[in-house]
Amino acid sequence: MKATWNTGLAGATAMTALIAMSGSLTAAEVTLRTKGGEFSIVGEIQSFGGGKYTILTKSLGLMTLDATRFDCIGSDCPGASGRVVPAAAATSGPVAGRGTASIVSIAGSNTIGNQLMPSLIQEYATRNKLAVVTLIGANPLDITFKLGAGGTDAGSVELHRHGSTTAFKDLEAKTAVIGMSSRAIKKEEVDKLASSGLGNLKAPGSEHILGLDGLQILVAPENGLRSISLDNAAKVFAGQITDWSALGLPPGSINVYAPTPDSGTFETFDQIVLKPRKLEIAAAAKRTENHAEQSDWVARDKNGIGFAGIAYQRNAKPVNIQLTCGLISVPSVFSMKTEESPLSRRLFLYTSGEPQQPLARNLLAFALSPAAQPIIKQNDFIDQAPELIDYDAQASRIASAFNAPPEDFDANLMRALIGDLKGAQRLSVTYRFQSASFSLDNKALADVARLSDMLQSPELKGKTLLLLGFADSRGQFSTNLALSERRARAVMSALEARGARSNVSIKAYSEL
Repeated sequence: MKATWNTGLAGATAMTALIAMSGSLTAAEVTLRTKGGEFSIVGEIQSFGGGKYTILTKSLGLMTLDATRFDCIGSDCPGASGRVVPAAAATSGPVAGRGTASIVSIAGSNTIGNQLMPSLIQEYATRNKLAVVTLIGANPLDITFKLGAGGTDAGSVELHRHGSTTAFKDLEAKTAVIGMSSRAIKKEEVDKLASSGLGNLKAPGSEHILGLDGLQILVAPENGLRSISLDNAAKVFAGQITDWSALGLPPGSINVYAPTPDSGTFETFDQIVLKPRKLEIAAAAKRTENHAEQSDWVARDKNGIGFAGIAYQRNAKPVNIQLTCGLISVPSVFSMKTEESPLSRRLFLYTSGEPQQPLARNLLAFALSPAAQPIIKQNDFIDQAPELIDYDAQASRIASAFNAPPEDFDANLMRALIGDLKGAQRLSVTYRFQSASFSLDNKALADVARLSDMLQSPELKGKTLLLLGFADSRGQFSTNLALSERRARAVMSALEARGARSNVSIKAYSEL
């Protein structure tokens, strides 16, 4: 059996609560019951201070409630068992680590910072036998993880989760060492940070792909929408389509929900869906920087529509995307791992080269290591571990190639492609290139290392690896055939540089 590889196109904060945790222990649920007993909320206490409870509930998301009107029932209630204590206790004495151990500040994307980065920090601590004490700031989006072992302070990690744009602002201000972003850094940001003495943040060693994500367009479970084109999606979110009847559904006003402007999730959607059609998000859209909250709003509103990363589907229903070539893109893990979903995206960590602080350097190395891939997957993001699917699962993609116009099609080459692929499995990682380019980007370089390691595994031992080069349909077919071969050869050369030479061959198929 052949395994095929497709080379495609292209700040310290005032603390208001303390949660003591060891290893991967998670908070237990509590019940907040009104004084009269007529109403209850169940969830995990996130903070307590200023006469307010902040509680994370499964059904209603994050809520802040007046503590004078509720009784707290459960072992994690403030003051119970020492797990959650009021602000006075949390802030007594100096913040551990200042002046004695390093403080690593990580800032930016709420998408990465809400669940994934805390899980990575906890797992890093567990693997290094470090206890963790978590301090929640006055704003629940600011958290500090104090690490220690045997009474020794091993440093602190400050996590600030206010949107991808803030990653680059904090890096520029040198208040953050690691920036989290759910979109690629913009050219103007690259230039600005370079002029601030931070170097080229697009260079290998500064731009790191943590994992992958896919945006999903979400509706309520009872909403009848199953698929939508990006053209119609743009009109809906821009307020040009305002009634569901325009999409073939029963009449009803469409309620639009969206992330705030600083969110990398919004910027990604804006760049992919709205800006190419010269549209802007509707002024009437209800917006929040909390992705889980937005998803919950949509799930409770049968006339609502929103968008979020795959990790924040929660109780909402994702819809398929209708592509111009006739394909229906189902929001699956494989389509997002190959970056073939039109709403797929990369999750980035940015640094000014290798961090000087040992804690920052070691934490970054762990987050990018194979050991972190299961953590990424457990948090409902897309890990970068290669996966295999059978030829039959790609049949619809192959069939659609026959619809290409004559200038973009070669029958003999198409027969050769089908012959090469029959009986083969496809690996998930797809190398993508800038238009007319065959240079490998930072993700591609990391994927070469992953593929090289995989070639040594029993799973691929004795199998033939085909590197399949393609191009888009701009330009002449013959010119693109040469370009697609150069792309496949670029991956081959990178593999050979790592010692992978046997059972690897290349094929080129131009625009097919």
